[in-house]
Amino acid sequence: MNSLTLSEATLGVDIGTTGCRCVAYSDQAEVVTNAERLYPTSSPKPGWAEQDPDFVLAQVEECIRDAVQSVQMANYRVTLISFSAVNHGIIPLSRGEPLRPCIIWADNRSTSITEQWRLEGRQKEFYSRTCCPIHPMYLPGKLVWLAKEEPEAFQRAERFLSLKELLFYRWFGRFVIDASIASSTGLFNVHTFDWDEEILGLTGIKREQLSEVVSTTEVFEGIKREASERLGLSADVRVVIGAGDGVLSSLGAGALSSGEVTVMIGTSGAARITVSEPRLDSQGRTWCYYLAPGAWVVGGAINNAGLTLQWVREKWLNGVSFEEIEGLAAQISPGSEGLMLLPFLTGERSPNWDPSIRAALIGLDLAHGPGHFARAAMEGVAYRLKSVFEPIVELAGEVQSVRIGGGFVVSSTWVQIVADVLNTPLQILGEPQGSAFGAVVLAWLAIGKIKTLNECTSLSQINRVVYPNPQQAKFYGNQYSHYRQLYDRLYRGAGSFSTR
Repeated sequence: MNSLTLSEATLGVDIGTTGCRCVAYSDQAEVVTNAERLYPTSSPKPGWAEQDPDFVLAQVEECIRDAVQSVQMANYRVTLISFSAVNHGIIPLSRGEPLRPCIIWADNRSTSITEQWRLEGRQKEFYSRTCCPIHPMYLPGKLVWLAKEEPEAFQRAERFLSLKELLFYRWFGRFVIDASIASSTGLFNVHTFDWDEEILGLTGIKREQLSEVVSTTEVFEGIKREASERLGLSADVRVVIGAGDGVLSSLGAGALSSGEVTVMIGTSGAARITVSEPRLDSQGRTWCYYLAPGAWVVGGAINNAGLTLQWVREKWLNGVSFEEIEGLAAQISPGSEGLMLLPFLTGERSPNWDPSIRAALIGLDLAHGPGHFARAAMEGVAYRLKSVFEPIVELAGEVQSVRIGGGFVVSSTWVQIVADVLNTPLQILGEPQGSAFGAVVLAWLAIGKIKTLNECTSLSQINRVVYPNPQQAKFYGNQYSHYRQLYDRLYRGAGSFSTR
């Protein structure tokens, strides 16, 4: 069949923490096909989290090639690609090649550095300039760690960049970073909309070692021939740089209006709301990243969401299937008969930003079995999610809706727990939704297919609504108070500050 007779498809590429997902959409926002490739994270030392950038990008390209082939089999052709990508990664580069593995968002090796900054009272300075609290997740601490602990790599580095930046360099020969990813680095001044010279000076790098900041709707043409051939793409394919996965998750969910909150549980978890300009929380509990002109996303995130259930599955439940875990948890009454898990396996992000605290299992009894561990993990994550949901609600004022996404939506037990703990109806979205679709919406805005981001809201369909059980919501309200008391006793004073 002649390629000119094929229908056009837009490919959303979501480069995540554990893998890459590519979803192709028709012009009517219908899913044509999808593909997925996974890649590992290594932890050579406690608190470290790294990935091999060459292997990750090879898997990303394999995923794209798989999707392109599937699209062709469905009598479509990919004419437009747009990217969603994970935030907070850093790769030192010399002569176009990585000098070491990528240090990803989950890495806590710079904790001693960032805690020293906290002791020096620099929280307000960092947060007010960048909308990013002091935390080892962000790039300033990682850069100073590299300078101190791996000075040879730091000094040899001509550039410091993320996975998506490296991909665009290899495809187009340019060092570019979208304004969304830039705004999540902790190096970007949201008021000047440029790299912050004072923070760069603190980290010991120069602005020429960072990429050029471009719009999230920037369109690239002229992909290198070897790349297009490797991927099975036409040489005239247009590529939109896109944004970070968190802000695109909100866009993909169609949650752009005042009072529309999104809640996500994947490997990590988050609650987010879209605002028209950068917004700070008086207690520093949230971050704020750029999406597009007139659209910023305020959020709070937790490190250990699906990761917690995965840990319970591997360490306590002999690797049983998630379907079996669902069944085990469903048999246990709310409260897990006194067992409570505070899921800080890799430290804390929002709301108190303390990377040093660790998980606790409270109330363990001889009567507890596999189902109790499974349900306690689900409940513990729900309590953590409420702690980041609360400041988002404060910023939102009146909540109009809560839309949920992520892998956890397949678990009816876990979804019901979250609805009861948050004590609010949860709108579960059908396709299209998620970060890959958010990237596609940005692409359509970039080429003029849509005029405003708000046009995507009509494409987000509510699959079903899960309502809180009044009796269980009251019970979990008391349990959450107990959780807060335990938190204060175990981790009292962790990281709090005021920007007033």
